[in-house]
Amino acid sequence: SETFFGWLPASWNARLEEVVEHTGLDQAMLLEFTHMAMKITLLVGAPHVLIFGPMNYFLGGHPSSADHLSYLSFGNVKDGSWLYWLYALVVWWVVAVVQRTMYKAQELFLERRFDWLRAMPPSRANTVLVEGIPEEYRSDRKLLEFFEDILPGDGNVQRAYVCKDVSMLMPIQLELEKSRHKLSEAEAIWASCGKAPEKRPMVRLSCWSQRVDSIEHYARKVSELEPAVAAAKATIVSESSSGIGGINLSSGFVTFSNRVEAEIALRLDGISRDSEEWRLSTPPASQDVLWEDLIQDETAERLRHLVGYLAIVGLYFAYMPLVIGVTNLAKVIDLGPILQPYWQGLAPTLGLQVMVAFLPTFIKVIFEVFFTLKAAQWAQHKLQSYYYGFQVVFVIMATAVGQDFRGFVEAVFTDPLSLLKVMATTMPYATHFYMNYLVLQWVTHCMNLTRYVQLIKFVLFRRIYDDEVAREMAEPEDQDYYGMGSRSARWTTNLVIAIVFGTLSPPIYALALVNFVITRMVYGYLLPYAETKKTDLGGAFWVTQLRHVFIGNVIYCVLMTGVLYTRASSLGPVMITAPSIGYVLWSWQRFDLALAWENLPFQELMRDVVTATKKRAGDQVYVQPQLADTSLAAADLGRNVKG
Repeated sequence: SETFFGWLPASWNARLEEVVEHTGLDQAMLLEFTHMAMKITLLVGAPHVLIFGPMNYFLGGHPSSADHLSYLSFGNVKDGSWLYWLYALVVWWVVAVVQRTMYKAQELFLERRFDWLRAMPPSRANTVLVEGIPEEYRSDRKLLEFFEDILPGDGNVQRAYVCKDVSMLMPIQLELEKSRHKLSEAEAIWASCGKAPEKRPMVRLSCWSQRVDSIEHYARKVSELEPAVAAAKATIVSESSSGIGGINLSSGFVTFSNRVEAEIALRLDGISRDSEEWRLSTPPASQDVLWEDLIQDETAERLRHLVGYLAIVGLYFAYMPLVIGVTNLAKVIDLGPILQPYWQGLAPTLGLQVMVAFLPTFIKVIFEVFFTLKAAQWAQHKLQSYYYGFQVVFVIMATAVGQDFRGFVEAVFTDPLSLLKVMATTMPYATHFYMNYLVLQWVTHCMNLTRYVQLIKFVLFRRIYDDEVAREMAEPEDQDYYGMGSRSARWTTNLVIAIVFGTLSPPIYALALVNFVITRMVYGYLLPYAETKKTDLGGAFWVTQLRHVFIGNVIYCVLMTGVLYTRASSLGPVMITAPSIGYVLWSWQRFDLALAWENLPFQELMRDVVTATKKRAGDQVYVQPQLADTSLAAADLGRNVKG
């Protein structure tokens, strides 16, 4: 409905199949993660809040009588209490519930994943990304002939395309596109002024030059650059067709006649004795390929990767001082005798939240400068893993790390068992901080619901362009913080906070449950109804989220083992709890082996051949966009070359 709260029923009643259809499997599984998180926090949290919390209050001994927020937590259980024997069993129960819930969720995901793979557009399903092509096969013809030879039968390969060195073309074409954009912008500004002759837009080409007519200037530049671009394209086409190597580089795409041959090729091992040659993988969507990354020099690429990893390590060591600085700055602000106590309690959480918001941008800049990503959405997936790693160290284990990250790392490597004591003596006292942190998440979700950034951009752009163009220019939202990678990492962190600290402080489970209810309501509207559709990896973010929950489960087991070691009257509870660490690690390994998801099993592939699943739209040829209007992009190029 069009009422103020009409989005609520639309959001809550959104069916997962409809979300998959309209936004893709990645976005749908992001919502499914909230369902799984609500289930975990409810199944595990309800007994904690209704049973274990009151037991702490009535049977724990009241060592924290002045701290009301600790009445239901471990802070209200004295050392040596018999309750620690009970909690040794509770740890196993929490682990079992979390593991079972994740396995069930993954089994349901596999059905959707295989449906997604079966419905993949033929251009992508039948294509293989080839990297490390040896020098003697670096031409479209030679690459096609190689795969025709190694696969049985004739006519298996439909086309082959080796990436071309377009470095001579790119700056000219970029300048042409920029001039076309400026021309369009100038014409739009003039049109908004009623095309009055005296209102024609002017531009100053340099600090010392006179202003000239924008439309005439950019129209002249376009007419000059178009022949130069056409000539450069003709040169590339001629050189790529006349020889091996040279302008033909070491990466390419091979499109097979049907999917069975493509899947067989993906599973080929030992094509060459050099493992750096003939590296085959499923390609990203053609419109998502970062072609500039595929044409990089391999030797320089390795060096950049090394520098990139060093930059990530440097960011790890620099991040904690930045967090402490922002937090202390927040504490310096004095809001008066009435508000200051509340501000002092909120300031540390707010300072951390600010730095957490900027962190994806820092990481993404390092990725874009130093790493070869090959696809924009693959960059988001890589961001998810690194961002979560930072969140584990600087959010979940913030109190254990303290203000000396270097000392923490040194202690972990020199005396790993000391980690138990450090975690047990620091992390239980941070539960109030995580209560504030989870409540602050509610605020950020509700702010995101307003899409205030897109609204501001739209209002500014509509001053020049019509509403439809202004709306397109206001999208999408910032992909550093609001992209799939960052969202997935933050949502996983919120669930892991509940798992890790929920037994120590049961109210955290209640706060986390409310958080995921709000998350489901807000993004159940934003993803299918408000935000633009993104490139879909088919659930890769979901699987990484579950793996990250396994990491959280390991931290939980280690933390609880350390807590029971320092607080229980004997080693009995520790002996019960410690094996849970090994069980979670074994379960994690089994999860990856027993629930394989990346490729379509041949059994499912044969079923697809029989049933002829309807394919998604998006049938595009894999060719560099700079050469899309040349003979290299012809649909039957492969067969012509073969002939």
